[in-house]
Amino acid sequence: MDITIVRKPGQRDRIYVARADGSEASWSFPSYGDGLPHDLVHFVVETTFGIERGLWGLVRAGVDIERVNAVANRVGGADKYRALGDLRELMQAEALAVAPWLSPGASDEDCVDAVRRQCEASRPRVEPPRALTLERVAVARARLRE
Repeated sequence: MDITIVRKPGQRDRIYVARADGSEASWSFPSYGDGLPHDLVHFVVETTFGIERGLWGLVRAGVDIERVNAVANRVGGADKYRALGDLRELMQAEALAVAPWLSPGASDEDCVDAVRRQCEASRPRVEPPRALTLERVAVARARLRE
């Protein structure tokens, strides 16, 4: 899968994906200032922690993220993403993506604690990824700094 992320000042970030089967997808998402694009963080943490059905696993499987989000926003409610089926790994991926990976002063232990708290608070509630170790956290942080 080839992924291109385009950032333009004052505009929403855009992602273009060419899948291995030749199909393509694209979507836009809000920018978060000078920080790394959220969906790029998803890619790094999902590959580092072995998440197969996170955001990028769904994209690889052919899910149209822009369409899914549009339908979910119309449906609303706590289970607005029910059409995706089992959401456990997606919830784990989101918990990983929002950890303070690059926050000044945050330690590897802080990142582990943040992921655990986010998993506990998620709906549906999920267990933290099995690969959530201090060693893997150090790898993820190094990759995000590259």
